[in-house]
Amino acid sequence: MMQRFFSQAWLNAKVHQGGLNLTEFLAYRVGISISTLLLYVLIAQYTTEGVDLTAWVVGNAFALCVYECIFNIGGTFNAERFNGRLRAIMVSPTSKLTVIMYNGISSIVVGFLTISAAFIIGGLIFGVQFSDINFGMFVLAILAAAFTCVGLGLFLAVFALITDSMYLVLNTLAMLLIIFSGANFPVSQLPVFAQYIANIFPLYRSVAAANLSMGGNFSAEFQQLLLGEIALGLAYYLAAFVLIKVIERIAIRKATLEMF
Repeated sequence: MMQRFFSQAWLNAKVHQGGLNLTEFLAYRVGISISTLLLYVLIAQYTTEGVDLTAWVVGNAFALCVYECIFNIGGTFNAERFNGRLRAIMVSPTSKLTVIMYNGISSIVVGFLTISAAFIIGGLIFGVQFSDINFGMFVLAILAAAFTCVGLGLFLAVFALITDSMYLVLNTLAMLLIIFSGANFPVSQLPVFAQYIANIFPLYRSVAAANLSMGGNFSAEFQQLLLGEIALGLAYYLAAFVLIKVIERIAIRKATLEMF
């Protein structure tokens, strides 16, 4: 079963990425991401002169996985509807979340590569001291961020069966993630109620954990942030599983694919 899952995930990755050669992949997936990071960090550089830009480079590198994980995974059912496969998927005995997770595997890999490449290139441009980084902690923070963003993407993908305004939902959530991630300004600058809201979004803890990896050791605070991020991701996976089961029951009872 596991072999079949990864075989399908590899096939799905080839469908989405196979049309790009290495140069096109780097220009499209990595190049655009790095230009986005450079834009935000340059704004920070010229509005906060003399301040260490490491936190901005880290935060904006992590924020790049939002677009890969949220839009790619969150739009899965929309894409299946467009390609005429949604009916076959809904009546199939195969788990619907498994179909979405085929996208999730490649998104975790691409998200990890994008964050890593953007951080290295951005760090070289803006003078990040790589010798001060605990790379083990940094890699764990990246993986936790990608895992949780994929979980949110799974949860959002199900909403394509509830609303016909899916891209409005995805774009709104993407902007909220950027705001509450702490990528461009500390979450502590937000109103108190907004700081509590930040705890239910991905990236907030993983960005803080990545910042702790700058000259830090594997502390209790880092472990708490990492475990909190993973627990949040598992909560998204569980919520997606429950929601898709509810929708399946309603679809069977009403003999319809969508709830709208």
